[in-house]
Amino acid sequence: MKLHTPLCPDCGEPAKGTLERLTGRADFNIEPSPGVDVDYGGWTEVWWDEQRTVLEHEDKPEGPENRPLVCCPNGHTWPTVINW
Repeated sequence: MKLHTPLCPDCGEPAKGTLERLTGRADFNIEPSPGVDVDYGGWTEVWWDEQRTVLEHEDKPEGPENRPLVCCPNGHTWPTVINW
């Protein structure tokens, strides 16, 4: 694939990857019940089938007016056209 804007407009670093949305479940450390405090158990199951690339405008389909977001190692994000 080829990025139309491969370098970060803020810092000049190259894109590290696309910004993605994932859904998952963060497990508790014990089974909850009334009066029992729970905490996170340190494991998250990610539902990979629901992974999708974040677009500039989340409520519109991908296209020339709605580009995917990429990010650099410094955490900056920017939209770019990706040619496959």
